[in-house]
Amino acid sequence: MAIATIKPNLMRNATLKADLVPKQVDLRECKIHYLEGGNPTEAPPILFLHGWGISTQPYSEILTLLSQRHHVIAPDLPSFARSTHSQPIESYAHYSEILVAFLNAIAIPKVHLVGHSFGGGIGVTIASFAPEKVQSLVLVGSTGIPSGSIPEVLLRRAIEMPLQISIPKLHLQLVEIPQAFFPNLIFNTGNFIQALFLSLEKDLTPLLSQIQAPCLLLWSRKDLTIPLSVAEEFHRRIKHSKLTIVEEGYHEWNLLYPEEFTAIVSEFIDNNASTMRLP
Repeated sequence: MAIATIKPNLMRNATLKADLVPKQVDLRECKIHYLEGGNPTEAPPILFLHGWGISTQPYSEILTLLSQRHHVIAPDLPSFARSTHSQPIESYAHYSEILVAFLNAIAIPKVHLVGHSFGGGIGVTIASFAPEKVQSLVLVGSTGIPSGSIPEVLLRRAIEMPLQISIPKLHLQLVEIPQAFFPNLIFNTGNFIQALFLSLEKDLTPLLSQIQAPCLLLWSRKDLTIPLSVAEEFHRRIKHSKLTIVEEGYHEWNLLYPEEFTAIVSEFIDNNASTMRLP
């Protein structure tokens, strides 16, 4: 187990080659819309799971950067955005079952799983219930350990959102994220609210000892929505884990600093975390 702190790196890529292809697969329960990028190889691809309330769309810069070095698969979570699901999804386990079925449907035996926020809670569940599917696990500001009452968390969130406004990313924060958020609120209201309660209240700590894959915990020191104390608890409970702390701001730091985020994730995946596995 190790802890690292990463200093800010403000360098930016000048150009990006967009090669994300939209695809869809029909499952028994629902249709899963996903983006696929990069060149498939014998190595496991990255399965990227987005945060609560939105979709893959606000992550397009991250996904494009990752796809320059890796094969990337990024679904809209079931019942969010273009992934339809008419019935209530009442548990992380149900989300996980659907996503494992999705991987089976597209013939992907194993993945490097990267989950942000609510996607991280789903990632914890997949890594616990289907360890054969997960080569490595990256949890970014992950849900799964409650950090206060619902009013307390919502208050911290209300404080955090204006604090993380970034002028270079105004279009992302004021246009792209709302464009993903509000259709989910209006058209997928039931599962939208159910997923919110899951993310705030469900305690996944009993599953953490079952995680076999090497795990990178990637957190902002300033995260108010899911504070660093949660990351430290994940770190204590996940056997093969490394905690990396960044100084940049708040819960969506990975969206605001995509080059730094993807560099850290790519290094972890390239190393395959082999040095972290303990006897």
